[in-house]
Amino acid sequence: MKAATVLIPTHERAESLRLAVQSVQEQTLRDFELFIVGDGAPAQTRELASDLCAGDERIRFFDFEKAPGQGELNRHRALQEAQGRIVAYLGDDDCWMPNHLAVIDALLNEADFCHTLQVGIDRDRRIVVLPADLRNRAFRERMLSDVFNRFDFTFAGHTLEAYRRLPYGWRTTPADFPWTDLYMWRQFLAEPWCRVNSAMIPTGINTWSHQRPQLSDSERAEDLAFWRGRLADPAFREELWRQTADQFAVDAVAFEMELHQVNAATRALGEAHATMAAELAKSRDQLAATEAQRTELQASLARLQAAFAHSQAELAQSQVSLAHSEDELARSAAARSETDAALAAARAACEQAQARIVQVEAERAGLAESFARIAGSKSWRYTHPLRLGWRLARRLDGREPRD
Repeated sequence: MKAATVLIPTHERAESLRLAVQSVQEQTLRDFELFIVGDGAPAQTRELASDLCAGDERIRFFDFEKAPGQGELNRHRALQEAQGRIVAYLGDDDCWMPNHLAVIDALLNEADFCHTLQVGIDRDRRIVVLPADLRNRAFRERMLSDVFNRFDFTFAGHTLEAYRRLPYGWRTTPADFPWTDLYMWRQFLAEPWCRVNSAMIPTGINTWSHQRPQLSDSERAEDLAFWRGRLADPAFREELWRQTADQFAVDAVAFEMELHQVNAATRALGEAHATMAAELAKSRDQLAATEAQRTELQASLARLQAAFAHSQAELAQSQVSLAHSEDELARSAAARSETDAALAAARAACEQAQARIVQVEAERAGLAESFARIAGSKSWRYTHPLRLGWRLARRLDGREPRD
């Protein structure tokens, strides 16, 4: 088994590829195998790869046809033949410092996945340092959840054993996902068994040529040669360390100031929270009093509703009684009418009777006067015995009651 397997994917950057391979050959860790993984490489790239293999038995060229995406599946196919304890990656337009593999090897003595400090060259040819710390749980979680990455595969490494435990390994990155390396790193970070490590040590340079797509292959090679030359200068490496330290110091001060502002804002928020909590407690007390009043009003309303219902019942009963009284009044009025009619008839009869009495009285007076004249006459007196006898005979005959 080799100490390391180095994998350089390539397509058509023959001139810069030569310089990248040279930076691998200059590593202080010499026990490695170098896989140049062609992804539909043109003739120029294949010829260069053949020359490199002929000049160094540690180099192998995998002449694969073009695979989907960035050729991730070809990387996976090549790693099936890897024999290194660790695996490191290098872009075909990037370069390493001589200590890169040694640093990666040391980091992976107690880890499964690691990285060194990413140093990039932006479109204005300024050095940019991107610190990262996989040992920070929040940092790892952000890499898993956001489109967030602080190191590409030129600065990353892992053990071959860990790679073979992954569910997939290198696979085609979805078209809507921007970075093929982050898509791969997430497999490591998602595994609970994966131990991680980070080193804030500059061990290479990423030319970030994607920020300058107008460069030709020869121009990319010239740019990479310039930075390789600078990396070979101990004074530049010292300056790079100084710039890295300065950048960390600036970032640390900026972070401290931001933290101070955050703490001040937190205190202000705490005070505002306390004020709001007091107001909330007061509001709750007021709400409780309002609820008590509401309960009392509801009870009063219930009593009023009950009284209203009782009044409605009494009103309904009164209306029934009124209807009955009206019926009685109507009947009384009818009876009165009948009584008045009977009284009128009685009065008329009485008046007729009085008139008859007057008439009878007049007739009686006339009879009395006539009787007086008869009684005073001689004939009445002479016929008196006859009348008495006639009356007696009638009594005896039973046709006249006795006195």
